[in-house]
Amino acid sequence: MSHVFLTQYRGIKRVWLFPLSQSDLLYKLPYNFHSIANLKTSSPEEFPGLKYLKGYEAVLEPGQTLYMLSGWWHFIQYETEGYSISVRALPFRLVERWRGFRNLVITQHFDNLMRKIFKEKWFAYKVSVAKKRAQKAIDKIEGKHILDDIPDIPIHF
Repeated sequence: MSHVFLTQYRGIKRVWLFPLSQSDLLYKLPYNFHSIANLKTSSPEEFPGLKYLKGYEAVLEPGQTLYMLSGWWHFIQYETEGYSISVRALPFRLVERWRGFRNLVITQHFDNLMRKIFKEKWFAYKVSVAKKRAQKAIDKIEGKHILDDIPDIPIHF
């Protein structure tokens, strides 16, 4: 994973940034780097985890540069037509470089292979995992526990 410098040259762009710790609330698909939720068009009923996101929003105008930390989620929306340039910089720490290498060389190829073998079933599995992870994160935020759904039954000795 690399650091990114995004420089806007023409037009206006809106960028949302979220730390890696919020991946589950963003409905990140396992084995790749995409979310099934769209911040602008997804409904809270379909993706309730989006209500709990805590991130940053920036509006880039011509001449401005935004620094995006390695591992942070970013969603970009063009407010007007325009163009920008993204420059990537390798992270300083070796463990972060290894994570980026692993993602590009191992994880991505594994995901592609599974998609070729299992086709739609693989995607359906990943969506299911993303939704379960999101619900678990929501339950944690709301203070729910797995055992809370079990009714209290009196025990007599």
